[in-house]
Amino acid sequence: MKNYEKFLTTTALIIAFIGLASASAAELTIFPEESSTRIDSFTSYQVEIENVGPVEDVYTLKSNRPAEITIAPTRVPKEGNLAPGETKTVNVWYNPREDASEGRHSFDITATSRASGERYSTTGYVNVIKDHKVDLQTAETSRTACLGDEAQYDIEVTNTGIQKDEYQLRTDFGELSTQDLELEPDETRTVTVTASSDEEVTENFNVRASSKLASYASDSISLEFEAETCWDSEVSLSPESQDVAAFTEAEYDVTVSNTGTRLDSFDLSSNMGEIEETTLEIPGGETSETTLTVVPEELGTEEVEVTADSTVTSTGTAQLEAYNGMDLDVRFGDSPVVCEREDVETTVTVENTGEATETYELEENRGDLEETEVTLEPGEEQQVNLDVNTEDLEVGTHELEVTGTSTTFGEPVETATTDLEIENCWDLEMDAVPEVASAGENRSTVYEIRLENTGTRTNTYELTHDGPEWISIAPTTQELEPGEKETSYMYAGVPFEKKGELKITVTGTGNEVERSKTVELLMDKDIEEAIESERGRITGAFTERAGQMVQRVTGADNLSRVAIAVLVGLTITAVILYREW
Repeated sequence: MKNYEKFLTTTALIIAFIGLASASAAELTIFPEESSTRIDSFTSYQVEIENVGPVEDVYTLKSNRPAEITIAPTRVPKEGNLAPGETKTVNVWYNPREDASEGRHSFDITATSRASGERYSTTGYVNVIKDHKVDLQTAETSRTACLGDEAQYDIEVTNTGIQKDEYQLRTDFGELSTQDLELEPDETRTVTVTASSDEEVTENFNVRASSKLASYASDSISLEFEAETCWDSEVSLSPESQDVAAFTEAEYDVTVSNTGTRLDSFDLSSNMGEIEETTLEIPGGETSETTLTVVPEELGTEEVEVTADSTVTSTGTAQLEAYNGMDLDVRFGDSPVVCEREDVETTVTVENTGEATETYELEENRGDLEETEVTLEPGEEQQVNLDVNTEDLEVGTHELEVTGTSTTFGEPVETATTDLEIENCWDLEMDAVPEVASAGENRSTVYEIRLENTGTRTNTYELTHDGPEWISIAPTTQELEPGEKETSYMYAGVPFEKKGELKITVTGTGNEVERSKTVELLMDKDIEEAIESERGRITGAFTERAGQMVQRVTGADNLSRVAIAVLVGLTITAVILYREW
């Protein structure tokens, strides 16, 4: 009996499993096939599933839009199996997403056989209706502004729904001209978004308009904002530092860089010197150059500053070290040699050996300079005459000194010296011997006039006397070289009955010199005593003078000898005639 029950149970299970394993087709019908709903609502359908197969089956229902479609129940039947020919109805709800697009959409309901896995489906349609809609539009979605400037976006907000609506506007960046709008259907208004930044930045942001009446009614637009440095610049000077002589030119290359993004015009100025081009127009990101010329007038370190003015201001600096480049050379020519009490003119050369044009003051220790101030270019020289009056200077060597001083900074100071040699050019050493001579009546005597040129130049001397006419000198003119000596003779023939003492002054006159000598003549002896001796020969003073005369004749030149011979001859003749009488 127990075996029989087991057999029946096993047979029933096998038959059940065989039925389940067999595929049983299903037919799905949706009603209504098409429906409509607002986006913020839902619509419902019914799907009828019929087992048109030969065996019982179980079906699982799904949709291709699970986020929007709800099915109940999803197992058909809820319990047990759906017998062949049996029909079941399920409910289907379509609830559109908030971002669902408006219009007609299709969807599928699929039943899957548990036995075979076969799928059977039906298609339904839904019309999504939006009563509330909004649309945002703009002509430019990307704007660029300078730092601190504003960029504006004009956003057109349109109510594209069929209902009057109120909208709330929001932005992630910038400021809205208004945050609330109320629009009639198809009405459009423009809302402005203003963006600005003091720093370089790139912002991508959204502007969103949302209906206050329907959560699904919204729209957004993506915008881009960039803040850039439109106006900026840099100024640099090359070289950064240089040394230059005062009052000479120093040049700097001035480079102006437009580090902004816009074309800009720059006005250049400096705290010293002259700029070649004072206005530069430079495109963004480019550079331009000009030249600054500076002529320093003070010694020491100065800061050179160049300023570029435009929308913004920038400054560049460099160092300038100004040194004293003034210099000079003062020199004499040949050392002058002049005669005593003779004016002399000598030349002083002043040369500018410095690096800049300079005015020099000249001073002398004696004499008078033709110019006491000269202005010279670098490398230029000028000769200046120095006139010296030697009236108060003694014979000998005297120092002449000329000092030149640079007037700009009071230095350098240069001094040139030379020797002024004053010579005793015109001089005479004269003597007359004897200083005292005697002669009787009708007797004569001869004086030697001894001359020596003690000057340094050749001189001609004229001899004169202040005695009576019976006194004569020969020769009366003597030309002597420096150091040369010569003798002239003065003959005194005493007339008859002439007695007493006579002073005779002999004067020698040459160029710039005059000398005098006075001798004395004693006329107190008889002439016979003078010419006779106890031995019958010529005696006395005449004999003595004649002997001396002979000696002088022997040492004299030809002209002097002739003159002496004439005098002696006349003397002898006179003596003979006197004796005959």
